[in-house]
Amino acid sequence: MLIAFVVVCAFVACIPDSARAEELRDEATGLTVVPPEGYGATRLTPTETFTARFAVKRPYDRDTGCQVAFTPLPQNAGYTQDQLNGVMASRVWLDLAHATLTVNYNVINTAPFAYGDIHGVTLVGDIKERPGIPARALDVRTLFFILETPKGRTTTVCVGEKANFDARRSEFESVVHGVTLPK
Repeated sequence: MLIAFVVVCAFVACIPDSARAEELRDEATGLTVVPPEGYGATRLTPTETFTARFAVKRPYDRDTGCQVAFTPLPQNAGYTQDQLNGVMASRVWLDLAHATLTVNYNVINTAPFAYGDIHGVTLVGDIKERPGIPARALDVRTLFFILETPKGRTTTVCVGEKANFDARRSEFESVVHGVTLPK
């Protein structure tokens, strides 16, 4: 068994760097993304809300795939990760996250989510039909992952076709598991 392990390790070490997913890191915040197999990551321009942003998509994703973004929250600095986890797992916070999204989405599911020692929430929703919303928006479903650390909030938003959303959800979860949060 040890010999097989050594052979596998030697094989992995011989894989050219071009075959490995490229890590992207925002030096200012520490937000890091390693895309899962079959996905690539690109930097996006920061916004007023998100100081670090990445797109994580398959090569043929046109308007689907994921965005990973970080928002600094100085008010979190006075809390430990355990205290933030308690807040994020509370019914009050889950209900608040759900209520916030219901402005623009028909929320299908809200659930606690753990990423290692960091607790957060996932929400699944469909954009509400209303004037000005493109017809295409009604064909996709959105999955939100919201996690908080003492440095701030990391949000991963993934969009997939409603027709194959459940099958693609595990890919979206792989995107989240390739993110290193600012701590």
